[in-house]
Amino acid sequence: MSGRHEELLAYLDKSGAELFTLLTRLTLRQDVAEELMQDLFIKLSRSSGPNHKAGTWDAYARKAAINLAFDWRRGRKHAPLQQLEQVPEPVSNDNSPLGGLIHSEELQETLDAIGRLKKASREALIRRYIQQESYEHIAEQMGTTSHRVRAICSRAVNHLRVALGSNHRQST
Repeated sequence: MSGRHEELLAYLDKSGAELFTLLTRLTLRQDVAEELMQDLFIKLSRSSGPNHKAGTWDAYARKAAINLAFDWRRGRKHAPLQQLEQVPEPVSNDNSPLGGLIHSEELQETLDAIGRLKKASREALIRRYIQQESYEHIAEQMGTTSHRVRAICSRAVNHLRVALGSNHRQST
């Protein structure tokens, strides 16, 4: 086994659970996250590895995982909504079926809107707000400054507000 493959396996041993959690959050389905983890492993093992300044598997693998999840979401555009029992537990205390359905639809809308962002904006937003990484860590992984990451996140959030606000106005 080559040193690169050993390095990849060591990285996946260390960070595989985090990548799986990320995929589950972005797809809202564990079964799909399992399939995408397999696809991610194949993609990483076939690649020549990270080719950016930081040179770590972390940034490369997370970017690949995010892209796989949103490619899957785009492919499911016309699929029926998830069953209520597949929806993650809502943040609020409203446990009614209607509350669960509303939460599911809002989550789907938000993830679809995130999927329409540019790749850099999508990656920064997910890493900051879903994975709760620091601006400094994201900047290091993306090869930019923390101020630039803050600006990217701010613009992405504003774009989401506009996109989601216009969707709600159209439906009422």
